[in-house]
Amino acid sequence: MTAEYIGGDGTVERARRRRLLITVLVVVDFIMLMLATQLASWIRFDAPNAPVGFANISDQFDYYQVSWAIVGIWLVSIAFERLYDLERLSWGKGEFSRVVRALALGVVAFILFTYAIKANGLSRAWTLLAFVLGVGAVSLGRLLVRGGLRWRRKRGRLQRRTLIVGSNEEARTIISTLEKRPDTGLLPVGCLGTSHSAQLNLDYCSDLVPSLGAARDLVDIVVERGIDTVIIATSAFDADVVARMIAELRGVDVSIHLSSGLFDVLTSRVLVREVAGIPLITVRGVSLSRGNLLVKRLFDVVVASAIILLGLPVWLLIALAIKLESRGPVFYRQPRVGQGGERFGMYKFRSMCADADARLEQLKAENEATGPLFKMKRDPRVTRVGRFLRKFSIDEFPQLLNVLAGEMSLVGPRPPLPNETEAYGDHEWRRMEVPPGMTGLWQVSGRSSLTFDEMVHLDLFYIENWSVAFDVALLFRTIPAVLFAKGAY
Repeated sequence: MTAEYIGGDGTVERARRRRLLITVLVVVDFIMLMLATQLASWIRFDAPNAPVGFANISDQFDYYQVSWAIVGIWLVSIAFERLYDLERLSWGKGEFSRVVRALALGVVAFILFTYAIKANGLSRAWTLLAFVLGVGAVSLGRLLVRGGLRWRRKRGRLQRRTLIVGSNEEARTIISTLEKRPDTGLLPVGCLGTSHSAQLNLDYCSDLVPSLGAARDLVDIVVERGIDTVIIATSAFDADVVARMIAELRGVDVSIHLSSGLFDVLTSRVLVREVAGIPLITVRGVSLSRGNLLVKRLFDVVVASAIILLGLPVWLLIALAIKLESRGPVFYRQPRVGQGGERFGMYKFRSMCADADARLEQLKAENEATGPLFKMKRDPRVTRVGRFLRKFSIDEFPQLLNVLAGEMSLVGPRPPLPNETEAYGDHEWRRMEVPPGMTGLWQVSGRSSLTFDEMVHLDLFYIENWSVAFDVALLFRTIPAVLFAKGAY
């Protein structure tokens, strides 16, 4: 189904697509689990069909036959954990832990079965190996499936026709975000306003997607337009209206999502729970305790020291290239603003001519960035070696010295220039609440292609959701962003 698909029998199309995706998932899980069990047999016995030697059973069995049995049980366990629920596949949250639970349950069930029929003799080492390899194989297979889905969705395929119910700022944010992220598979095709939106003239969305009517006509519009997914902007309606819309859609084959409005909070911090029959959304606090900050500091020192030692020969080659092309120092020490407004000198490999700062005033009219930032795609001050260093962010590596000095962290908001902070208000100064970083959400989300407001938003999102695990995840996400020069000038 293409992004332009409109009309037709939406129910039949959705059912066909679901069957296809579930079939793909089952086949991929089966293949990956069989590979895992066969690899376990090779590691443990140097052969895939080693004899089992079940006690009290005269028939001969081998581990290839046992693999079929345990893989069958595992597939049932995976289904029991609702890992073939396509909504869970789409969001991909918490999948690893559910895979572990499913396969652990399958191992327990298989062992209990062998005890029940008094078929002792199964190798515990093989069982453990098969379990560990199975978890990794299933997780890898599902990662590949999601990657294939994202690849097709970015090209306008397998999109789910999505209706946004509500016409306020929250609804507009949902629509604009989904339009920028076709890989989610949610294609906004229209919005519905409140029953009083025409009289109140509160229309935030019709310039992004067609306005298809009012929320009171929700069911008719969903059926007529072949809508696959409904997202309700809850801030646009009273609670009783939201409850009524959910009840009306109960018998309609459509996915229903309620927007929480918590755009700046990671879902890992959000817990939905019931208290005395009242559904509540609990937001876990962010722990910026001294203990966690100490762990972050230790992590910074260890990783930065290792990278410097391993990269020292490359540093020497870069220094030689810089010296051969232009006169001037190898390193450039630029004044920056750090945590709490403290100034420090941030190190870089020099990528510009020696008089770059003096020529800045002449180029301000060519500024291509927003806010207080200065960016030029074709900055004439950048040398040929410097252009290569900047493209792959190699010029940033000397900032590891700032990390060791405690002036920066590996991950955090980018430290601004002193003149940039002159235009900061209270909102922008919140970026300075944590140590500045070499990389962060800005790096993995577009780098130089981001506007100043988008950069501030990402930095504040990082601060609100900080954790050591978040830092590690951003470091791993930085690697492909740098290798593919994503958003680099």
